[in-house]
Amino acid sequence: MNGPFIPTKNPSQPKGSGPSLLACLLCRHKHLKCDGVTPVCGRCAATGAECQYTPSRRGYKGPSKKRRANPSSPERTPSSDQSSSFDFQSVALLDTSQDWSVPDGLSYIFPNGFASSDSNNSILNNDKALVSDSAPVSNGCPLTPDSVNSVAGDGYLIDIYYTYFHPSHPILPPLRILYRSHVPPFLEHVIKFIGSHFTPAANSEVYRPSVMSSAMEQESSVEKLQALLLLAVVLHSRNERAEAGQCLATAVDLAFELGLHRQDFAISMGGGDPIREESLRRTWWELFIVEGMLTALGVQRTFRTSLVPLEVGLPCEERIFQDGLAAPPPPTIAQFDDHIFADEERDFSSYTYRIEAVRILGRVVAIQDMLEGQEDHVEAVDARINSFFHHLPEPKAELMRPDGTVDEMMFQAKMIANGASVYLNFPRSDLLSSPAVAAEVICGHHGPCSIPAFTHNDHAMKALKAAKDISQLASIRLPVVKHTPFFICALVLSSIVQLASCSVKAGRMPEPSRERLSLTIGVFKTLARTWAISQAIMRQVKAVARDVLDVGLRPAAEPLQVDLTTVLDGGRFWLPEALPS
Repeated sequence: MNGPFIPTKNPSQPKGSGPSLLACLLCRHKHLKCDGVTPVCGRCAATGAECQYTPSRRGYKGPSKKRRANPSSPERTPSSDQSSSFDFQSVALLDTSQDWSVPDGLSYIFPNGFASSDSNNSILNNDKALVSDSAPVSNGCPLTPDSVNSVAGDGYLIDIYYTYFHPSHPILPPLRILYRSHVPPFLEHVIKFIGSHFTPAANSEVYRPSVMSSAMEQESSVEKLQALLLLAVVLHSRNERAEAGQCLATAVDLAFELGLHRQDFAISMGGGDPIREESLRRTWWELFIVEGMLTALGVQRTFRTSLVPLEVGLPCEERIFQDGLAAPPPPTIAQFDDHIFADEERDFSSYTYRIEAVRILGRVVAIQDMLEGQEDHVEAVDARINSFFHHLPEPKAELMRPDGTVDEMMFQAKMIANGASVYLNFPRSDLLSSPAVAAEVICGHHGPCSIPAFTHNDHAMKALKAAKDISQLASIRLPVVKHTPFFICALVLSSIVQLASCSVKAGRMPEPSRERLSLTIGVFKTLARTWAISQAIMRQVKAVARDVLDVGLRPAAEPLQVDLTTVLDGGRFWLPEALPS
């Protein structure tokens, strides 16, 4: 504002009548006094800003008697008239002791929303025109605390999705250009469903009945694939593993049907838009990553996307994509594999190292079906895991960026690589002799895959080192809910190995290990507010920890009340098939 603001007098309001009962959205957002003049208040008239009003909540007396009698019903906060300039202070997000504020620039407009109030932001103003041309405006009513089953005015859930989930699975275009092309309603439904898990102001169960079926029944398209892929991640985290497997299998079938795995697919279908081309490449690679993870977790048996030539260009760095910039020509997997022998260093994105970690994990999983020659393959994969860490460029070795943010792609890359190490070494170690882990529990299928390539003790040390490194990831000071929900799976793996080590030592757990386990259980507790599977896992891990730490070794005839086999999914020790309630 260039000069002092002189409000325009409201002729309908007598002098001395007190403050206006109305305030426009812009004045509310900036916590400024508004004279309530309609259709344009004096402040907006003076600054040339867009002036919009939403019905006031003055006189609202809190939840109804029926709601007070049923506190389990989710409490809704009012939304502006489907405004995406959402005031996050009006919604109690998870763990309010943490910094849950939305980063600057993320409150962009949506097709059913109202534009950002900052009239000086040319980017947002351009997006407003862009969106108005691409999608109709909805006339839904504002959400009130009693409209439990209403999903009107839920555009803010897209903001929440992009704040808390998108950074860990970044396949959709950046938020500010999401609606540059048509976004089908079923994909938007999935986005809102995911966003609803991160705030008690929305009830995810309102979206759940139709979110999967509405995506499944669509015609073949990339958007359908993206919706199913995102659903596979979220449904697994809700402990709906069978449904997650269905979504994943359909997404893989659809990818091959569309030809998403072909090198030229992104260019031929991108329409000359470099951001869409990058999004298409990322969709393939995200499918590759999620399928690799869920195959290791036992959701399906075959890692199908790894069975075709990997010829799709590799993703660019996150900041290039999220800033909406044109990425340089993408390198290939072959170039990545050969770069360690080149004289000159070549930079690859953090996303690429995440892909490499899943490729390693895929090789570990493949070993389990081998009937002979396992020893050589175990040695080769172990060398590849160590090579992965040795060849990380210095900027990639540090997860924390200079600005205090975390490189989520490298976070996941290290998480997966360490998980692969545990998955490789734990079943070949002497830790499986502990009462906490039944002898038949192995990392994958039953069979001769527990044959060691080194000594049992060497495998145990490698597994413990990797388990500790996974635990250390939990110590990074960042709201853990912003990490991929697959982090829960990695922490289960870490906990099992450390408890098995403690069990063979007659229940003696060194203080550092005990503190790491305490931290892990704390992370489970925090993530349980968002993901149902974390709550069930926390109860199981705590029960095992009590038995191991309080009792230690027991005679073979006296089994533990809760041993790790109940957590290990009938032979797979990452996640349970069916957790007790």
